[in-house]
Amino acid sequence: MTRRLATLLVAATLALTSCASLTPESLPITGDRNGYDVTLEFASVLNLANRAQVVLDGVPVGVVTGMRLTGAAVRVTVRLDEGVVAPGDIEAVLRQPTVLGDIVVALVRSPDADPAAPPLGPGDVVPLSRTTSPPQIEDTIASLANFVASGAVQRAQNSLIEVNSVVEASDVDLSDIAARVSVNLGDLADNLASVDLALTGLSSTARTLSGKRGAIADWFSPAGMLGFDRATQVGSRLSVMIPSIGSVYTGGFWLVPMLRNLGDAAGAVQASKWAVGDEIPEWWTLFTEYFLPQDRYPAIDITSIRTPDGRELSHSVSDVLRMLGATP
Repeated sequence: MTRRLATLLVAATLALTSCASLTPESLPITGDRNGYDVTLEFASVLNLANRAQVVLDGVPVGVVTGMRLTGAAVRVTVRLDEGVVAPGDIEAVLRQPTVLGDIVVALVRSPDADPAAPPLGPGDVVPLSRTTSPPQIEDTIASLANFVASGAVQRAQNSLIEVNSVVEASDVDLSDIAARVSVNLGDLADNLASVDLALTGLSSTARTLSGKRGAIADWFSPAGMLGFDRATQVGSRLSVMIPSIGSVYTGGFWLVPMLRNLGDAAGAVQASKWAVGDEIPEWWTLFTEYFLPQDRYPAIDITSIRTPDGRELSHSVSDVLRMLGATP
């Protein structure tokens, strides 16, 4: 009897020892054994456990099979079920579906995904740039504690109390304020075209400035700044020279009427030039066609002589010459 009891105790001890060595990692994988492995790189995996689910579009598609720390990232190996097709530019996020639930690996499709990109294949790696780790619980709790302990809630409550006291003590009606705000928003909505035009102008200005970045960079380069400095020095020297004949800045206003009179005189000279230019052809015709030929060959051509009663006398040439005194 004693030997049988000892045997039972030894068997119970061995059973308890074998149960104590049973861990979640020793359980068989519940996913598809014929799936393929993919590696995800995370900055931090927080409380992610082995055998955690991998979901795509809310549907479980695999499990976590291992984790390994390498440098600045944690490489998480997941096994996706056979037949699961994930885009090559998929993103991975660690999520907790419920408050008390376990963390899962969620595969999220990128909004800028390329339809022609090859799908995720066995052995592929999702880099750290396309994964998101959850915030540390300690940091979240510390931020919440700082917010509560800093008196922000009390200050917000005091602000509301002061606003209520001001509104109650004044004659301002909240309905009037709401009506004015409504009118202002209505005016803004009616003039959205003007706002859009202004934004379009700003966008065009920005594009123009962007196209002239080289010129602007030259302006503010050492050579450009040297040019600005020299132009400033030249301007300062001229500003000293100009007051010697009458300061344009303070006492040079006497130049204004003089310059105005000079302008009027120049206009009169210009008008006279136009008048002289119009008269020159007439004078040229007078001298070349009338005066000079007559001065060179003085003569009178008589083509017709008529009496007051209409009789033609040109046939009596001798009589005409005698009348003119040309013949005796």
